[in-house]
Amino acid sequence: MSETTHPLGPDDKGIRIHPPVLAGLLLLAGLLLHLLGGHHHRIVHFHQSAGLLLVAAGAGLSAYAAALFSARDTTKNPYGEPARLVTLPPYTFTRNPMYLGLTAILLGFAIFFWSAAMLLTPVAFFLLIDRLVIPREEQALERIFANAYLDYQHRVRRWL
Repeated sequence: MSETTHPLGPDDKGIRIHPPVLAGLLLLAGLLLHLLGGHHHRIVHFHQSAGLLLVAAGAGLSAYAAALFSARDTTKNPYGEPARLVTLPPYTFTRNPMYLGLTAILLGFAIFFWSAAMLLTPVAFFLLIDRLVIPREEQALERIFANAYLDYQHRVRRWL
């Protein structure tokens, strides 16, 4: 297949998943499922504090990783053309810290609400991003940065 007809190529006009929007929609769906289950508490428990810490850590990781992209004038849009290969921390221990942060936020909310239904949200986010978004990004990075990206890909894991 040529690059213009490849389903994950740069000219792809199929469904485009925007990770922050996906995370927000999954969070709302998980909250709805949780609330429909009738779980309402007025006492603060340890899991709520732990959940909020995970939400804060995920938000901090995502925001910092996104700021690195902005500082280097490269796109955060998963369907855009990257101008730079960013390999500074946190990109030294994960190739996808923004997605990892969003996953942590969703997991943090599930822990905060101590909700089995909400545990579906980080799992769904992880699977959709890992299978539908990241492969397309990796193809673009390999096409643009060639051996530099392949070397980076061999040194740093996709998630953790």
